[in-house]
Amino acid sequence: MPDYAQIFDGDCPITKPEFEAWHQRTVLEMLIEMPNLSVGWAAKVLNYFLKTTVNVAGFGRPDLFKWIHPVVDKGLWEGIEDAYKDRRDILAKTHYRQKVADIITYNDYRTIIEGLELIAQERGYLPVDVEEFWKEK
Repeated sequence: MPDYAQIFDGDCPITKPEFEAWHQRTVLEMLIEMPNLSVGWAAKVLNYFLKTTVNVAGFGRPDLFKWIHPVVDKGLWEGIEDAYKDRRDILAKTHYRQKVADIITYNDYRTIIEGLELIAQERGYLPVDVEEFWKEK
């Protein structure tokens, strides 16, 4: 099971590298427990949990909210595609895979997150704020 104490317990701010290492390890551990999941699905479940637990309930070490990833799904891909249709540099990363089930390796997932982080940086957002592009189906 994931070691949530590492990101939830303590007063010391969590760093991005520390969060990223924890996230990757946790997703890969989830696949051991639930081998029928893809990396994409494991990350989606984890990210949704983190978004609600950290943002809504207020759990987590200082700065944790700054590093959590957006929930990647079809609605987000569609919204980003509409907003960034002329940005091949962004779409090459964000749309590297276009189905959650097709995100097979953590490197696949990392490529998509890098694209989402580019959008966040350009707009002065936190990564999770990129979810504003989410389109209802």
